[in-house]
Amino acid sequence: MPRYYAGYNKKNKKKNFWSAVFLAFLLYIMVSFGFEVYKLYIMHREVKALSAEVYELKADNEKLLEDIKRLKNNSHFETRAREMGFVKPGEKVIVIEKKGNKDASSD
Repeated sequence: MPRYYAGYNKKNKKKNFWSAVFLAFLLYIMVSFGFEVYKLYIMHREVKALSAEVYELKADNEKLLEDIKRLKNNSHFETRAREMGFVKPGEKVIVIEKKGNKDASSD
């Protein structure tokens, strides 16, 4: 019986060795897969942030294009200049004062 027991122990050790190797390999695969999933998550987060930034930049670009169109139109400048009191050469300025109830408001 001791001889059988000694052989059984060798087989058990080999079995334990290959089980440990298999578990180590499986652990390595799981860690590698987990790391790749983590990198994928980080990249997805970056893509989401960059997409939001692209959306904001496109909106800003549209606003700038509208400003360019508006500024290319000379009537805008003329309107702004007239609001500030400028006149064209040869024009006469007529200021119409409104008569208000200055006396009534001071009482």
